[in-house]
Amino acid sequence: MKSSLILCSTSRLARSLRVSEARRRRDEGLLRWTPLPAMELSLWLDTVIGDALLCGDISSATAPLLVPDAFQERILWERAIEDSLSHEVAAALFDLGGMAAAAMEANRLQIAWRIRLADEELSEESRQFLRWRAAFRKQCAESGWMEPARYLEWQIDQLEAGAGVLPQQLYLAGFDRLSPQEERLFHVLAGRTVEIVSWGTGGAQPGPGSRVELPDREAECRAAVAWAQQQLQSNPRARIAIVAPELGAIRSRLAALLDDGFHPVAITAKAAEATRCYDFSLGVPLSTQPLIACALTLLRAFRARRRLEQGTLSSLLSQPYWSAGLQEADGKAILDAAMRRDLPSVLSLDRWARYVRKMADRGVAVPLLADHLEAALQLAPRSNARQLPSAWAASFRMLLGALGWPGARGVSSHEYQARQAFYELLDGLSRMDKVLGEIDIGAAMLRLQQACAEQIFQPRSEGDPNIVVMGMLEATGEPLDAIWVMGMNDHLWPPPARPNPLLPASAQRAARAPNADASVQAEFARAIHSRLLRSASNLVFSHAHAEGDRELRLSPLIASLPLLGEVPLQQTLAETLAASHDQTLEFIDDHRAPAVSEGERVAGGASLLRAQAVCPAWAYFQYRLGGRKLETPIDGLDAAGRGSLLHMALELFWRGRSLPWLQSLSETEQAEAVRGAIARAMARFDADREEPLPAGFSALEAARLQRVLTAWLEYEKSRTESFEVQDCEREVKLEIEGISVRLVIDRVDVLADGGVILLDYKTGSNLDHKNWAQERMTEPQLPIYASLALAGEQVVGVAFARVRRDEGRFIGISRDAALLPDVSGLQEDKARKDFPEQRFPTWDALVAHWKSSVEAIAREVRQGEAAVRFSEEKDLEYCDVKPLLRLPERKLLFERNGD
Repeated sequence: MKSSLILCSTSRLARSLRVSEARRRRDEGLLRWTPLPAMELSLWLDTVIGDALLCGDISSATAPLLVPDAFQERILWERAIEDSLSHEVAAALFDLGGMAAAAMEANRLQIAWRIRLADEELSEESRQFLRWRAAFRKQCAESGWMEPARYLEWQIDQLEAGAGVLPQQLYLAGFDRLSPQEERLFHVLAGRTVEIVSWGTGGAQPGPGSRVELPDREAECRAAVAWAQQQLQSNPRARIAIVAPELGAIRSRLAALLDDGFHPVAITAKAAEATRCYDFSLGVPLSTQPLIACALTLLRAFRARRRLEQGTLSSLLSQPYWSAGLQEADGKAILDAAMRRDLPSVLSLDRWARYVRKMADRGVAVPLLADHLEAALQLAPRSNARQLPSAWAASFRMLLGALGWPGARGVSSHEYQARQAFYELLDGLSRMDKVLGEIDIGAAMLRLQQACAEQIFQPRSEGDPNIVVMGMLEATGEPLDAIWVMGMNDHLWPPPARPNPLLPASAQRAARAPNADASVQAEFARAIHSRLLRSASNLVFSHAHAEGDRELRLSPLIASLPLLGEVPLQQTLAETLAASHDQTLEFIDDHRAPAVSEGERVAGGASLLRAQAVCPAWAYFQYRLGGRKLETPIDGLDAAGRGSLLHMALELFWRGRSLPWLQSLSETEQAEAVRGAIARAMARFDADREEPLPAGFSALEAARLQRVLTAWLEYEKSRTESFEVQDCEREVKLEIEGISVRLVIDRVDVLADGGVILLDYKTGSNLDHKNWAQERMTEPQLPIYASLALAGEQVVGVAFARVRRDEGRFIGISRDAALLPDVSGLQEDKARKDFPEQRFPTWDALVAHWKSSVEAIAREVRQGEAAVRFSEEKDLEYCDVKPLLRLPERKLLFERNGD
């Protein structure tokens, strides 16, 4: 019996053939069988040459010391290009990675396809490439290395010299086009009496095939998944494939639709890695795996140790893959919210570690996090340290270990495989000492990140999935029951020509090299198309009618196929559930929350009642359930911080003072009084902060406040009614309809006749006092103060004090005219437009309206009214819990109901 072997163009095809043979043997009832001898060409050659070296058939002195992988080779090209550019222009201006990739491809094409480089055809780019190649090969020679393209040539030479033990028969599978280098290899093998035979993939006769036209790419994805469901419903043992030219662009969408159609339970966390009935031939970059992304982010944080974005730290705190990820999850959430308030948007890692330790000492449950950060900082290398890549690989391992990566919980199967792949890349970095020499942490991190981004990761699938999703170049060679081929538009298939820019286009065309021109691509596409037609009896080709606003044309390769009619489209899980509402779900009006229980404390004060008036659900979510949005860290002060400083400065300026005192001050005295109030306010403000404001920023803010307060005090001097400031920031506690409310009144002025005017400082430009005439007041603070908090006093006016350098003024309503500048008395015509006489004949009637309105709102809170109900969406501008109101879903529901 002849010894035989099947050589495959890809490892995917080799595995596919082995799996297909195993399935066939099982169907025959066999329990044991000899695996199909199918191997990828490069793997087989490495095995043959490696055995020959061990047996002494090949002298080790002639063999290269190392064959670099693609990543290592690209680095060598980058070094060669950088050295050649340094004498002409700054290498930093160029994309070395892109140029190195182009040079690698040009070198491989020139060797494999025997592209002749005639001097008269060489462009400046080609001459530059030859200079780069000379430098590249010099580096390889000095290290005893040989890139894969030349190594294959060397392997062929060894076989031609008689080295290696060869099988008697070789079957070739999946070689749609042979390069001259591969033709020479098989010629050498034939010369050594190896019988070369083409492996018959698929059926002998092509299937009929049909085509489907769909509106767009999304519809194509949905149609392919719905078709796959139909195939498996009619034959649960069917073997089917979905093929796409641009699989990378639609992989995630196809995976989501396949899960929705076949594995809806995969939406739950515990089923995220459950065995699927489908498998992708194309993996994803290792760097996109959450476990690896976390490791890279941690290492980047230590690289940028002196200047870290707080957003990066917040992201790390939400990761379960390091430190006590789950054990201290609650503490980390509290820490995240606190540091957004206390720390600037950019800070050093050391400063953050000190803050974490301080919070842990205050009782926040993050002691292990503090320990891990301190341990890692002890191991962290200096920012200017330079060492070999192997030393950096060891440092990175130690650093991640000190940080508790990959977390205290056990890793899943996919995470374990990703971690092993990451460790292999770290080992690969260790082998770069000769290539890179001593480098700093930035260069080491760059290489590791590049390696993770370029490493395609595909977790090993369990079982034998019925559905295989693959790209056109990986289209299977095994017989299948059915195939759906997507993306059959002329801009995708045949693929457009893409000649290498570093080689003469005419030379590439003459050699018929891949991507040389349209005719080469068409010939290649026809070969793939022919193989697809022989792979299944049921073939469907789909093409999109449009992509956005651009109309698309079908590929000429499928123009002659019969056109099918309308095909079903797969629904998403959400659409499936929504469609079943009428049959399976009961609608319940759940706008009422539990009533406020006896002794229950509801925080919020006037803000609670304001939120209830605007939208009851807002008040419930934010003030009863305690929902808060996370603050956005900033450097310096946000609007709220500036507002607090302004309040403090005005309080310190006015406390115990009066209008006659203000008017008696000279310009210099007033400026000094304002300056002193600002200085005391800033000292108090800094005392309440985790860290004081930077000195330079404090000086700028003090100067700004000086200008704003000076302008405001000039406006206050225009008041005609004399007053004394009775109180500033007065705290009042009262009970409204069983709801305990704590209020803070910014300022209480007492007029000469005993009348009281209440002021609420504001800095915004949009202030509305007209809503005080409505049943649901959206700005109820001052009406609460007037009607309830100070009910026993003679309140004669309430107003917002809009303190601004420009447009500073009072906005409100008073009992009598001229009590405040720009504020109308209730009996004046201007006020009657907003406060009509038939509803509010007297000031007491207006105050009574305020009292009844506030009490009605408070009763809603007590009774648990929590409906998503509001007049205008703009009133929700400052709502912290807007996502919980689900406004987009609400709009969609209204649209569907025709409301």
